[in-house]
Amino acid sequence: MTVDTSASSELGIYACPVCKRLLRQEEGALRCPACSQTYPIREGIPDFIQEELSRSADPVLRRMRFIDRMARIYETRLWYPIVMNVYGGLSSPSLAQLVRTVSQRVQSVKGRVLDVACGPGTYGRRVASPSKEVFGIDVSMGMLRQGAAYTAKEGIPNVHFARARVEALPFENGLFDATLCCGSLHLFADTVIALREMARVMKPGAVLVVFTFTAGRGGILKFRRVREWFRRDHGLHVFELPEMELYLTASGFKDFQSEVSGSVLTFSARKQAA
Repeated sequence: MTVDTSASSELGIYACPVCKRLLRQEEGALRCPACSQTYPIREGIPDFIQEELSRSADPVLRRMRFIDRMARIYETRLWYPIVMNVYGGLSSPSLAQLVRTVSQRVQSVKGRVLDVACGPGTYGRRVASPSKEVFGIDVSMGMLRQGAAYTAKEGIPNVHFARARVEALPFENGLFDATLCCGSLHLFADTVIALREMARVMKPGAVLVVFTFTAGRGGILKFRRVREWFRRDHGLHVFELPEMELYLTASGFKDFQSEVSGSVLTFSARKQAA
């Protein structure tokens, strides 16, 4: 199976995040024929976020300028291994190991892959293939611009980026054959709302692959008071395994399969049939 990676095919897949109707392409924008919402295309990246995130009640979203600036070092040794080792412990998997684990779990997938909170396409770029077309969404335009620069430099034609929130994905129901959510589930304000929205746009039986943090035995997250402080002051949710399984079941997923290294949790699940 080879997917169509033309620009018209890419833009034609987006739906209004408000009413979920397919959008029409206009000069420099996408417009909803049902509710008349218009979404600009900035530097080739559709932007579905209309509110000012710096004024958000969510502490994660208020730090958007910092996240934008972080994009250039996100995949370097100045960021990834340091954060993983501090939060998850010295036994935390490396970026290469995480990419290998994620790639293995979607190896047999053919079709469309959603990459939620994709950053600069760290995982989506690496799982893309002639049979896998990846659609990455993130709230940070800085991250998305960096991802677009990487894909252009690396010659990857079938990875696309859009600015959108996980709570209001700009896609129709049942569109994706797999979803990735790597390094971000713990940052969402409401885990169940986020998971349900991911499930909405996935096909029955489609695989969800996640890495996040758990209350494990490594790094600073093994300390209860640290976890409570992160939750209270920074909006970071550190999951217990039974809690995560309950969230998945409540959101329409089954077959929870997990692996813990230090305080890093990697898992997969599948969308239940209707």
